[in-house]
Amino acid sequence: MAQTVRAAGGHSAGLLAVAALDPLARLVLPAALAAAVDAVVTGRTAWRQVLSACAVLAVSTACEAARETLQTTAEARGARALRRRLLHRVWDLGVTAQARFDTGDVLSRVLESTAGAAAVTPALVSTMSLLGTSVGGLVALFLIDVGLGLLFLAGVPLTWWLLRWFVPLAGRVTLEYQEAQSDLSSRFVGALTGLRTIRASGTADRETARILTPLSRLTAAGRGFWAAQRGAAWRIGLIMPVMQLGVLALAGHSLLHGRISHGEMLAAAGYLALATGLLKQTAVFARLARARAGADRVGAVLRAGTAAGGRRPLTSGPGRLELRGVALCAKGRPVLRGIDFTVPAGTEVALVGPPDSGASALARVAGGLVPADQGTVLLDDVPLHEVRPGELRDAIAYAFERPLLVGETLRDALTYTDRPPAAGRLAASLRAVHAEEFTARLPRGLETPVRRLRLSGGEFQRLGLARAACRDARLVILDDALSSVDTVTEARAGTALGRLLADRTRLVVTHRAATAARADLVAWLDAGTLRALAPHAVLLRDPAYRAIFRCGEEGDTASPSKPAHSSDGPTAATVRTRT
Repeated sequence: MAQTVRAAGGHSAGLLAVAALDPLARLVLPAALAAAVDAVVTGRTAWRQVLSACAVLAVSTACEAARETLQTTAEARGARALRRRLLHRVWDLGVTAQARFDTGDVLSRVLESTAGAAAVTPALVSTMSLLGTSVGGLVALFLIDVGLGLLFLAGVPLTWWLLRWFVPLAGRVTLEYQEAQSDLSSRFVGALTGLRTIRASGTADRETARILTPLSRLTAAGRGFWAAQRGAAWRIGLIMPVMQLGVLALAGHSLLHGRISHGEMLAAAGYLALATGLLKQTAVFARLARARAGADRVGAVLRAGTAAGGRRPLTSGPGRLELRGVALCAKGRPVLRGIDFTVPAGTEVALVGPPDSGASALARVAGGLVPADQGTVLLDDVPLHEVRPGELRDAIAYAFERPLLVGETLRDALTYTDRPPAAGRLAASLRAVHAEEFTARLPRGLETPVRRLRLSGGEFQRLGLARAACRDARLVILDDALSSVDTVTEARAGTALGRLLADRTRLVVTHRAATAARADLVAWLDAGTLRALAPHAVLLRDPAYRAIFRCGEEGDTASPSKPAHSSDGPTAATVRTRT
């Protein structure tokens, strides 16, 4: 709520001011009309009283118009602020957000739940305004005739009990509705991801039925909400007329016996309407229930852990990477167990292992994308979890197996960072990954809109490599970033990247022997443990290591393309394996 109030700025302050002025005008209006009526009935000059009543009516009308405008604006600004904050938290959570909230669920919370939560402030302001008006109307009834106030109070407990029944029920069914909507969004987004598979298998009808399965829950929750509101409305609709008739009958009796004047009779009718205002506003309470449900769903994301990174600056250094006892679990299953090794600055280490080895998970932990459950990762002797997020992202560059190009144009996508690289660095990176030729053939070169790119998987991978290589990062992590490139292009790009990034520390997740052979060291992973850390040529003596690459089928691709380093040479690292 505080976030939405701050985001609305002056509109929230204006809404509060109007909410304070509007009840006053509404409460003064019946008294002003009563004075005008009494003046006319008694034969006195009534033009002052009439003008006063008209002025109060004008102020009340202006307050109502201003409240509607300010309320709409405050909701819109509050929703925008919540969406920005929610997206920032998703970015902060990083890869771990995918394990907690899938894409469709996040989309539902960002679009639907934030809109509901942003209505908290206007709904509370409206409720407080109605409460002030109702209390003021009740006090006025007591001032006109004590019996009127007492008669009205007799029906309040029953009405209040009905509202206490309605609000929790409305909140519960609203939450069910939003959860069903989230499930529907998740199924739809997942289907879009596998659109080619659905088309190829001819299962469009079956998939449509699967996506629309939550509609029954959505319908039931929606009907439940309106049934609850309808039930509360008709019950209150039975009580209110009885209360009003009783109060008006007593007011008429008092008028006949001279205890109140004609104007006070009119004022009693007006104050009775104001006193019952809050009790009749089931729509306001339903709005509060929806806002609460939305706030709960938004808060679940905002409370999901803490923002990644700390406040410590990253000291200057060459890029020495150290992992101490790193362990990681996913869905209750250990993925990494007691990983210890040090990567000297400027060294290229290939992460190699079977599919369940945990190589990609280790790459994510080493770059700070995923926090380790146990252990510490240090870059130039500074723990990654203590580093300011912005400085950490400047120091580490990634290239993925399936890169996502973000930006309006290809140039935007390749220089996608808070500190865009120099044009010369971008050109050198494109040449190194052999992407300069096919990017030059694009209709508008690097200014081609990203949405119009029609490239192969290997070409996309080379663009992802160029994006990582052109950054001024001390640690570059390539997570199977050349898996879709043919072996000849991979060999040329790997050699050129080695020259371009010779002064950078590199971690390369690979399943190709040639890539491992070009690395200074190979970290051989098996079932989440570090089995060995040594040059490729040394590890080839082990049949289990050779089996990873099926060397008998690849021929000489398993042979090193440069002299092997000895395990105690300048590029060797200390290995401490824990099981």
